[in-house]
Amino acid sequence: MTEAVPNSQRKLFFGLFIFPLLIAVGMAILLCTVVFLTHEAETPESLIAAIKTGAPSKRWQKAFELSNELNRDPGALRGKSVMREIIHILEDPSHYDPKTRGFMAVALAHFDEPEAEEALRKRLSAQDDEQVVLYALWALGSLDAVQALGDIAPYLKSENAGLRKMAAYVAGALEGVELAPVLRVLLDDPVRDVQWNAAIALARLRDPSGRDVILKMLDAPDASEGLSEAEAEKNRINAIRALGLIRDPRADEVLNHLSKTDKSLKVRQSALEALQTTR
Repeated sequence: MTEAVPNSQRKLFFGLFIFPLLIAVGMAILLCTVVFLTHEAETPESLIAAIKTGAPSKRWQKAFELSNELNRDPGALRGKSVMREIIHILEDPSHYDPKTRGFMAVALAHFDEPEAEEALRKRLSAQDDEQVVLYALWALGSLDAVQALGDIAPYLKSENAGLRKMAAYVAGALEGVELAPVLRVLLDDPVRDVQWNAAIALARLRDPSGRDVILKMLDAPDASEGLSEAEAEKNRINAIRALGLIRDPRADEVLNHLSKTDKSLKVRQSALEALQTTR
């Protein structure tokens, strides 16, 4: 009789806890196996098909997936057919929303082909939706499309601050020396980020006109202005790299100070590297 109680308790424990747990684990393994066996990997072709046939509210999500897939796996580019499908969607505002078409512009940045560049430049000359233009500007910068500088120039004077900011960034990335006069004007832009991009773009052109704006970048950005600590540090590093591109005694003095005293190891290292650039 004394052994019956422990045995009954053991049976109760297994019945209430162990057996249900084993059943749940088994079902989970079975479900994962079924999902794994039935899952079909998305391809650029299948994503484009989903964009063309899917519900309008879901198209931009597939367009985003497509741009990510091309970024993750450059080997997924399968000839010009995919590129031409992307261009077709980009150039069809009557059937596709600006968000979807914007991601198509991003996707074209992965195709180093004259057709891709031409399609992006058309979106600028057509003064397309602002979201499409924003992504097209970025894509042209990514493609190193120097011949597009003439198409980019008008957006340095856009009423949209986001477009001015992006156009300034791309002008620097493409080293558009002919755009330097307009970039100098943007040093007095009412929007801080536009000023910063213009100053950094000028530094990339080895033009010291934006030096004072860049020096302010080292002091101004912090969490109190809506930036996280990591974002503020990144901005300061960008400013330091820009200072390293212009040969200026005051810039060297600031870089030398930062290389020895700044609390951030990344900032100090960036300052040291920038000093090596100026020498």
